[in-house]
This record gives sequence, C-alpha cells and structure tokens, in this order.
Amino acid sequence: MPKVSIIIPTHDRPQLLGKALNSILKQSFGDYEVIVVDDGLKERAGSIVKELDDDRIRYIAHDRERGGSAARNMGIKNASGRFLAFLDDDDEWLPQKLERQLGLLEGSDEDVGFCFSSVIRDYGDKEEKTYVKEGVADYAIVSLSRFKGFLTSTLLVKREVFEEIGLFDESLPSHQEAELMIRMSKRFKGIGIDEPLVKMSCQAGHEHIGGNIDKKIAGRLLVLKKHEKEYEGRKDLLAKHYFWMALWLRDAGRIEEAIDFLKKSLRYRFNLSYFFHLLYLKSDFKKWSRK
Repeated sequence: MPKVSIIIPTHDRPQLLGKALNSILKQSFGDYEVIVVDDGLKERAGSIVKELDDDRIRYIAHDRERGGSAARNMGIKNASGRFLAFLDDDDEWLPQKLERQLGLLEGSDEDVGFCFSSVIRDYGDKEEKTYVKEGVADYAIVSLSRFKGFLTSTLLVKREVFEEIGLFDESLPSHQEAELMIRMSKRFKGIGIDEPLVKMSCQAGHEHIGGNIDKKIAGRLLVLKKHEKEYEGRKDLLAKHYFWMALWLRDAGRIEEAIDFLKKSLRYRFNLSYFFHLLYLKSDFKKWSRK
C-alpha cells in the first residue's frame, strides 16, 4: 500500500494533464499512487497516462460528465494511501511538495487533519507568491470567511478526515472545495507552510474550471444556507459574503439583485465601501431603466 494517494480530476485537456503528471514524477518522495479520473468526453486523457508507462498511475474514465467534485470523490473511493493529496490538471507541484508536507503532517496530533502551502501564481510575464500562516492553527473562522483560503492542489489530508466528515458535496454547482474546508476545519486543525509548493497557471486566456459566474453565485448561496448555524452571531462574515455576491450579480448584469444584496450587507455591517457601491449601483440602475 502506498503512503500517499494523489487524485487528479481532468476534463478535456490532456496536454495540461501531462505537465501535471510530470511534476508528480519529479517528486523527491516516491511512495505514492496516482489516480487520474477523466471527466471529459471530447478529449480523453488515457493515451497520456499510457505513454508515461508508470505502474503507480491508474486511470479511471467517467462514462458521462459529472463534474470535478464527482471526479475527486471517485478518486477518494479508489484510494488506498494513508494520506490523500489533490492536483488539478492545470497546476504543477514543485519537487519537494510531498516530502515537506509529510514531514509535518505525519506523526502530528490527532486533532490535526490537513496541511497546505502557499503557491506561485504564473501570469506568463511575471510570477507572484502567495502567503499563508506558518504552523499549526485553527482555521474554522478562516474557512467561513474566505472561500478561497485553501487551494485544493496544495492540500495533503489524513485519510481518517474523509472517513469522519464525508466527501465533496456533488450537489453544489460551485464552491465545493470551500464547503469541504468548512466541515474539515470545524473538526480538525491544519498546518500551513509559507513556502510555495505548487505552481498555478493564471495566464490570460487560460480557462479555469468553475469560472461560470451564475454557478459561483448559486454555489455561494447554497454554502451559506447549508452552514447557516455556523454563521449565527457572525454578521460581519455574512456582510462580507453578501457584498461579494452583489459584485458578482453586478458583473452578471443582475443589477436589481445586486442592490438587494448590498442592502443586506449594510444591514449586517455598515461599511463605507458597501455604501458607496450601493449608491453607484442605484444611480447606474436609474440611468439604465430610463433607456
């Protein structure tokens, strides 16, 4: 049995998958299995896996498109490692990723369930390093506040975590990773490594899965509803989420709904930024409605 099971969901971009897999094969730690779950139908990735000719890599193909969360769950169900890691098909790991994380997570206390790191964002003409808090910490409030605080490709998770909290919620149209981290952080502490162990492609024209704005809006609303008990007494966090919801609704051309959410955010917490956004949207909506 391998120590680590690495799960890669892929969807109609086999060339990117090849780069992701090669970054795994360059790891300084080698006791792992890789489970590639193909959720695409237009461009299958089986040939890429076959060309690498490595017994540690397994390939599972969905017979229909089911989404990234279903692909990750399929990988988890077929994993045999003591630790589970995830890599999106458009990301790459740096060579010390698994070794660094295992050195901290293996043998950690029972209330510590996961490890994550900072990343390098690759914009083509420049690169940018993100920052995370170093060491063991309780991330329950962070997970409720920042739905992008944990990047899936940086995670290394103890198997027993999923046995206790369950898998990714496949019913959500977006924010499945954020919702998982709310459940995970409610029960377990995490270890942050302020060292970039993953390289993410953020170049112009690069399509990221999950970029549909209407799905993002619907998903965030469902997450807030699902965890409404956790948000009781945290009106500041709800105000922040409603503000971002308003901005997405504005970008989607749903101005009346955006105004309603800005009003909600101000009811929970007065903020000058929220207030001026509301004034601007009201003014803009009046001009639009006169046309």
